[in-house]
Amino acid sequence: MSSSHLRKEHALNYDDVRRMLDQKSFWAEYEPIIDMKEGGIFGYEALARFSLNGVSVPPSPVLEVAHHVKELFFRLERELKDVQLKHRPNEGILFVNIDPHNFSDGEKITYWRDLFEEVENICVEVTENTDDMQTALLSHCLDELQKSGIVIAQDDIGNDKKPFCFDLTHRAHFLKFDRTWLLKMRICEDYKEILKGFLSFAKAQQKRTILEGVESEEDFALARALDVDFVQGYIFKHLNIHSPR
Repeated sequence: MSSSHLRKEHALNYDDVRRMLDQKSFWAEYEPIIDMKEGGIFGYEALARFSLNGVSVPPSPVLEVAHHVKELFFRLERELKDVQLKHRPNEGILFVNIDPHNFSDGEKITYWRDLFEEVENICVEVTENTDDMQTALLSHCLDELQKSGIVIAQDDIGNDKKPFCFDLTHRAHFLKFDRTWLLKMRICEDYKEILKGFLSFAKAQQKRTILEGVESEEDFALARALDVDFVQGYIFKHLNIHSPR
């Protein structure tokens, strides 16, 4: 299987995902989140990475396949979190992703609640890995996280391929703005006014903001001008940490 073929077709199936799990062909990268006021590292986002037959595989098709098989998806998320927490950096808060579909029954809810309650300095990014948004399930997920006092982030704000939920915006402690905002603002500066509205809301609600996808000094300068609290992206790649494969 060539890398180009995999990127073009994303031809993964259930057996491929199960094989990656059985062979431990996954690891974590930790992308630093930079404090715009202090200038140092505030924390890291744990990013899932995969390979199949020695070829790197994008996370999206892996998650998409697993999403269709409830127990496989739970196993995938469980084993990813185990690696991400085991090898986390010593400093700062750790941001980890969770899909509300993994809060679909009592056993899973208990597992995540017990796991996250035992971990210090953690923020759970609630994200949908598909467009199959189920409002009741998302609300239930948020209820359980809030009961346990777990810090919540809303991920992917502004990504046109991901659903948006105002209830999540209301309950989140951190608002994470997708990298596509930078592209939108390059195409039309007026998009800044929409983003400024989100940022004003966040300040009024005492929520903190993170701009993702900062890949150049120009992006960094724009983030500073917008007065976001934190940034993360390619420009800080030299600070990334990898878990053992």
